[in-house]
Amino acid sequence: MKSITKMKALRAVVALACLGSSAVWANQIVLEGSDATTFHHDSLYTSQLFTFMINGSSLPVLVMGTGGVLGGAPAGTVYNSTYSLTGFSLSDYSAIYFQSPGGCCGAPDASTSISAADQALIGAAEVLGLNITLENYGGGPTGGDILPAAVNALGPEHFGGITSYGTAGGPGCTDGEVFNANGLSKGFIQPGVLGCYEHQAYRTSAFTPLGFISLVNADPAYFGSDGSALLALGGPLGTPAGVPEPASLALLGLGLAGLAASRKRKAA
Repeated sequence: MKSITKMKALRAVVALACLGSSAVWANQIVLEGSDATTFHHDSLYTSQLFTFMINGSSLPVLVMGTGGVLGGAPAGTVYNSTYSLTGFSLSDYSAIYFQSPGGCCGAPDASTSISAADQALIGAAEVLGLNITLENYGGGPTGGDILPAAVNALGPEHFGGITSYGTAGGPGCTDGEVFNANGLSKGFIQPGVLGCYEHQAYRTSAFTPLGFISLVNADPAYFGSDGSALLALGGPLGTPAGVPEPASLALLGLGLAGLAASRKRKAA
């Protein structure tokens, strides 16, 4: 009887964990600063990123914005040159990649580029598993309902931004933007030196408590060793190595529930 009681308690804990995970980890959110987006002129990086965005789905990625065609994007990628969902059904896509307006230097501002109705549709689709990447995300409430409220609430001190080509970081530019151990463990290939070019970086220690992991170290000119240029939350890209993904946790919960039921029948 005691073992059954213990199993019920364990099942309850796992169920709560799974419920909590589904609320936070239902989809994959990627915040891509320019230390990382410079890589997407490298078709290898784009191919790898989109593979994670698709995450085994048969559905393509919808690229929104005026940045044009991305080299290395897989066949079937759909391009929408606006930030409007008019004429598009989110159920037809595995992920959305939001390009910077004009292809450079800032994320689409939800308050001016994406209607409140479309924000709500995207947010609802994320709960069902739609994956999101924001290119050149620069902080603040620009993501609206597309990003978690805790991200929108972060102050400007957690973001860095310099937009001068070839001079970013000034004398402190150290060419330090590289895939870190997390990024390499996901299978990304380390590119060559980028040069002193960067726009957005994020203070890693501000995002870690929100569940994000860093995949690219930003140039140390921003936040020293505490800077990231590619952050991911949830899914295979945003789950630290050795930590089960939510689907695995859910299967574990079901397995424990079945074991508990089996033991209960035997005890009866």
